[in-house]
Amino acid sequence: MITPSQTLLIHGWGANHHIFDPFLASLPLPNQMHMLTPDLPGHGCAPFNGTFDINTIADQLAARLSEPAHVLGWSLGGMVAISLAARYPDRVATLCLTASLAKLLASSDYPQGLQKVSLHQMADKFRMDYPKYMQQFLQLQMLYADTGIQTGMQHLLPAICQYGAPVALNAALHALEQADLRPLLSSLHCPVILVYGGRDTITPPRMGEYLHQQLPQSEWHLLPQAAHTPFLSHPDEFARVLGRFWEQYT
Repeated sequence: MITPSQTLLIHGWGANHHIFDPFLASLPLPNQMHMLTPDLPGHGCAPFNGTFDINTIADQLAARLSEPAHVLGWSLGGMVAISLAARYPDRVATLCLTASLAKLLASSDYPQGLQKVSLHQMADKFRMDYPKYMQQFLQLQMLYADTGIQTGMQHLLPAICQYGAPVALNAALHALEQADLRPLLSSLHCPVILVYGGRDTITPPRMGEYLHQQLPQSEWHLLPQAAHTPFLSHPDEFARVLGRFWEQYT
C-alpha cells in the first residue's frame, strides 16, 4: 500500500478549519505529511455561492488530493468524508469519522437518529453573537476535559471567530437535515475508524454504533468523557488512537 503523504481534515457545521488547531499539535505526523484543512463553503474564509451540497463539496475536495490520503471528518464534515470515500475510493487511503453520522433525523427504519434538532436555535444564536455562543459551545465540549486542556483553549476562540458567523449556516443545516448517506455505506471499502464521545448529545454514540454495524471493517472507539469534539477535549487519547490506526496502513 502507498504510504499517504496527504491528510485531509474536514470540519463541521458552524465552525471552520481552526477548530483543528489545538489537535494538530497532538497529532503524530511524519515530516513529509502535507495537511489540508479547508473551510467548507460559507464557513471561515471560504466563499459561498448560495448552494451547500455535500456531494459537490466532496467533488471539490477530491480534486485537491493528488493521491490516496488519510481523511478525517468531524460531524457534518464526516458526511462530506463519507461521500468522498464512496465516490472517489482511489483518493482515500483511510477514513476517520468522529462525532459524525449517516443521517441526522430519526425515521421508522433509523431509530438511531434524533427526534428533535436544536441546531436551529444554535444558528439563531450564532447569527446574533457568534463569539459569545461559540464560546458557550466550546465550554460545553470541555466540561469533562482536564483543566490544562481547558486552559489551552484560550487562543482557539479568537481564531475561529475572526471571520464572523458563517454565512452558510442555514444552507448547511438544511443539507445536514436532508442528507441520508446510508446507501453509500456499502461503497466504503477503505479502512475506517470511528471515534465518538460518550457525552455527545448532538451526534450520540448510537449514530456511530450504527456506522460500525454497517461497516464491518471499521474500528470502534468510545471516549466516555468526551462530548461532540473528542479531538479537542481529549486530544492525546484521540491522537494515540488515530496514530495507531494510521500506522497499520503506512
